[in-house]
Amino acid sequence: MPAETITLDHVRPRRGMSAYDRPDNLVLACRTCNAAKADTPLLAFLMARRSRGVFLLHYGDHLSDPLKALARNASERPLLPPD
Repeated sequence: MPAETITLDHVRPRRGMSAYDRPDNLVLACRTCNAAKADTPLLAFLMARRSRGVFLLHYGDHLSDPLKALARNASERPLLPPD
């Protein structure tokens, strides 16, 4: 994927709140996924396609424990093996 298609997504939608720009609330996302999530709450986004949870866990090790637990509980797939 070309670097210019990568964006930063707010896991918990910021809705204009600068406090949500913390590193533990940001993940890399392609433009398509970022646009699809938009301001959707994380749980609703994960439940729309539950396989997304495993990717969030794989690439979001820096996320807060509550966000990782939410993704783990919503995912229908096992964690990916380490690189």
